[in-house]
Amino acid sequence: MSASPNIESAIGQNRRQFLAGTGLNLGAMALASLLRGDESAATHLAPKAKRVIYLFMHGGPSQLDLFDHKPGLTRWHGQELPASVRGTQRLTGMTSGQKTLPVAASRFRFSRHGP
Repeated sequence: MSASPNIESAIGQNRRQFLAGTGLNLGAMALASLLRGDESAATHLAPKAKRVIYLFMHGGPSQLDLFDHKPGLTRWHGQELPASVRGTQRLTGMTSGQKTLPVAASRFRFSRHGP
């Protein structure tokens, strides 16, 4: 079914031809932008960084063993996590099958270093 004979005669094509042509044009523009390459503009400020240290810590230490000492964890170790602490927090996929949620303290003794 055509929209209107007047529109078809004005643009010289039917709806199917119009949509096919539009799709081809959009595809050509996308291909042109992919083939263009990286034409990034020059920076207006000179870079100051000389070196970068990138730390990818996949499987790094847990938050319990870092810098934030929590003495309450040692007192609560092995006991069930109170509902007041958990609140309305959803369980993750790793903890959804657990029957209990015990509090776990760090395995290492905390000692302060530095100022």
